[in-house]
Amino acid sequence: MKISGFDIIEQLKKSNFWLSAIALGLTIIQLDLNWKFIGSIDALTLRGLFLTAILYLIWKKKHNLNLRSDLFSTLIGLLLISFILIKSLSLFWFESFFLKIFALFSFLGLALIASGIKGLKQYWQEFIILVMSLSDGLLISLVAAKVDVSLLAAKVSNFVLWYLGFAVYRQGVNVILPTGGIEIYPGCSGLNAILLLLQLSLVFILVFPINIFQKIMLPILAVSLAFIINIFRLVLMTLLVASNHQGFEYWHGESGSQIFSTISILAFGFVCHWILRENKPA
Repeated sequence: MKISGFDIIEQLKKSNFWLSAIALGLTIIQLDLNWKFIGSIDALTLRGLFLTAILYLIWKKKHNLNLRSDLFSTLIGLLLISFILIKSLSLFWFESFFLKIFALFSFLGLALIASGIKGLKQYWQEFIILVMSLSDGLLISLVAAKVDVSLLAAKVSNFVLWYLGFAVYRQGVNVILPTGGIEIYPGCSGLNAILLLLQLSLVFILVFPINIFQKIMLPILAVSLAFIINIFRLVLMTLLVASNHQGFEYWHGESGSQIFSTISILAFGFVCHWILRENKPA
């Protein structure tokens, strides 16, 4: 019996093993590229978390997915995956933007091979998570253009120090003590941590079945947690700026910032754990 090339592709497409193997391989390559270009264990962990959420959603509904594609969709999917694999072999240091293209094209290519253009709507949750994980820079720019987070952080930090009994005053985004002061730039305002926890809250909402009240409150709580925890960092930096310059530099730097970011993530993780426990059937 004569077997055409497309018949072979159809047989491969119908095999969950091959689709899973390709997805796993692309995930490993993507994480490896992220490590080489970014070199941050925190960034790699977060990217892995987003990818895990996507794979988990697909795994949960694997028996309900419509795995029917067509020749055109399959060829487009193969072309997208071939392009990113070939390009990933010759990346330059300034092409970090390719990491986002790799993630998007990988998922789109696999979805086209598995389900065709008409079946893409089955993966709307996964697409939302993917877009959120890739648009952090754009989100920061949009929020910074609409809300002066630095000024808000300066006002709250000033209030906390005043409440604790310090002779503090504020000039714009400058929080000043008699011994010295700090200027709160957007990078120190907690905006990055706020958007990170907001992204994680939306991923949690998409992945886990929770009630409507919890869906509304979780993003609000995520933003509040990140902002408040960063306020403690700003207060600490203000107190250290004149008395302990080395300590100030540490908490102002990447290492100190990551500690508070980790505290925010752990606190948010505790909240999510509590919600899951509350929703667990008796």
